[in-house]
Amino acid sequence: MQTPKRSMTTEDLRRNMMSTYFTLRLGIVLLSGALPPILYGYSLATHGQLAETSMSAFYGADGGAMRNWFVGILWAVGAFLVLYQGFSALEDWLLNFAGGFMVLTAMTPCGCWGPDVIDKSRAHTTFAVLFFACMVGVCLFCARDTITLLPEKPDQDKFKGTYYTIAFLLFVSPLAALATAYLSGARGSLVFFIEWFAVWVFAAYWITKSVEFKITSAERRALYGALKNVEGVGVVPQEPNVEQMKRLAQ
Repeated sequence: MQTPKRSMTTEDLRRNMMSTYFTLRLGIVLLSGALPPILYGYSLATHGQLAETSMSAFYGADGGAMRNWFVGILWAVGAFLVLYQGFSALEDWLLNFAGGFMVLTAMTPCGCWGPDVIDKSRAHTTFAVLFFACMVGVCLFCARDTITLLPEKPDQDKFKGTYYTIAFLLFVSPLAALATAYLSGARGSLVFFIEWFAVWVFAAYWITKSVEFKITSAERRALYGALKNVEGVGVVPQEPNVEQMKRLAQ
C-alpha cells in the first residue's frame, strides 16, 4: 500500500483540480447507470420476476425495501448536477434545475406500487418530466458550446448530431413512458424498461461529454485562462492573461 503524500507538486495539484469535473461526471454515469439494474436485480431475486411497473414504484414496494437505494441514488446524482459548473450561465441554471427536480422526484412518492397500481401523485410525474426537459435544454442549447474546440469539422458535426440525438431521446422517452402507462392502465413492465432506457440515455450524455473533453482538453485550457465563451459562437481559444498566470504562479 502506498503511503499518502505529505506534499504535492504543482503537477499533482493541477491533476487533482482537473480530476474534479471528471469525477463528478463519472459519479453521475455510474450511479444513474447502476440504478435500473439494481432495482431489477432485487425484484428478480425477491419475486423471480419484475414485480413493479416502474422504477418509481420501488419507493414503496415490499414495505420500501429498496427506498433507500432509489432515493439515495437520485439524491446523489441530483446533488452532482447542482455542483457541476458548466461553460455558460445557462448551462449552470439548467443543471441546477435538473438536479433540483431530480431530488424532488426522489422525495415525492408516486403512490404507484401494490396490487392496485394507480399513479396518485401528479407532482412526482411533473418533477420527473421537468428534469428531463432541463436535460433536453442542456443538450440543445449548451452541449454544442464546446464542440467548436474540436479540430476537425466532421468531428464537430458528429458530436453535434450525437447531442441532438440524445436530446430527442430524452424528450421522447418520458412521453413514451407516460403514454404507455396511460394506455396499459399502469400495468405491465414496459414502463420500467422505457425508464431504464431513458436513464441510460442520460448517462450516455455524460459519457459523450467526457469523450469530447478528452479530445479538446477544454477543462485544462479553461483552467489556464485559454478559453472564452462568445455569445452566438461558443467556446473559443484566447491568449492566456499573462499577469493573471504570474499571480497564480506566485
